[in-house]
Amino acid sequence: MTTLRAHHHPDCYPSDPVQALAFFRSAFKSFAANELPPAPDKSSLVGIVTPHIDFRVSLPSYAAAFLPLLGEPLADTYLILGVGHRSQLEWNLDRRDYLTPLGRAECATDLVDELAKGADPALHFSPQAHGGEHSIEFPLLWLQALHQLRAAHDGKAKPVRFVPLLCGGLHAYVEGFVEWNELDEFHRLSRALADLFQKIPPGEKLRIIVSIDGCHLGPRFDHPFQVSSALLKATAGWEEKLWACAAQGNAREFLDWFREEGNDRYFDGVGALALLLSASELNKNKVTIQRTHYEQWFTERDASAVTFSSGRVLTTS
Repeated sequence: MTTLRAHHHPDCYPSDPVQALAFFRSAFKSFAANELPPAPDKSSLVGIVTPHIDFRVSLPSYAAAFLPLLGEPLADTYLILGVGHRSQLEWNLDRRDYLTPLGRAECATDLVDELAKGADPALHFSPQAHGGEHSIEFPLLWLQALHQLRAAHDGKAKPVRFVPLLCGGLHAYVEGFVEWNELDEFHRLSRALADLFQKIPPGEKLRIIVSIDGCHLGPRFDHPFQVSSALLKATAGWEEKLWACAAQGNAREFLDWFREEGNDRYFDGVGALALLLSASELNKNKVTIQRTHYEQWFTERDASAVTFSSGRVLTTS
């Protein structure tokens, strides 16, 4: 199979192309741009952090994530750092195009090959894990909508070109089974990504999309407890400190924050954020992550909760 097909319609969004574009146009209006905190002075937008929660849970959280891109030039390529929910590999690339109700998104196979150069393919390619993976599908839909909505003013829609990378949770390090210098594939891929950033600096040429969710708490996720209002409040405070740590741009300090409690809150995005921070450090141009929106989705029927954030990925001059 040379093309992946979107799986999550019509349940999450319309299958009809006209209706789908109208859906995303309306979704962009669900969160006002003036609700976003301003970006820091002397900073440049190089990417965003977006949830990959079901659209039916919170369209405004997606709008908050993608709104900063509305005022930016359309990128040549998007590096999507997703989460491999069904992947047995820590780092999982793919070379296939993606077909959605909004058309074909083109895989940047040349950049995929650069990231995989010199590595054992068995450690980086597991095609079956990419089929139906919403952490790639969902941001692709938003990017296609962004391109097509821009075309209403600029003419023909520029195709979305992307690199899909599913990231694991670095559980071996977070749970204390291996040490920092033993993360061979993490460090190899960090160097490869840093080299790519050196060749194609993040920004208009290469935009970074970090597609993650936050904590997963309660019986639905096999925790032996129900989620209380006190736990939700404590988790909000824990995540505030987590994002403050991510904003410092130090990959090892970021991972050590999770190592303190073994990621018992099941934060979904450890590897994606750590890889970005590590590659940026090696590139001598640290990124900072500014969280702009936060939600907690609590369901009474099972006393469980999922948290998710939106944000900007920035460099400073």
